Amino acid sequence: VELVDECNGCIAGTVAASRRVAGTRRVELEIGGERQRVEIELPVDHPAAQKSRVAFRPRRWKLFPAA
Repeated sequence: VELVDECNGCIAGTVAASRRVAGTRRVELEIGGERQRVEIELPVDHPAAQKSRVAFRPRRWKLFPAA
């Protein structure tokens, strides 16, 4: 993902969960009014904290059906 400060054409959400996997950090963000969740990978040293805001533009993605 490309992390951005300005949200022109980006996806922005609030950190709902975070976990470390190998050399990355997987962060679940709640986005939109229905608080849908998306998962992104960030560098381990990224300061994403619970309830903080993260804005990004996806470079590649996979879609999975809702459970």
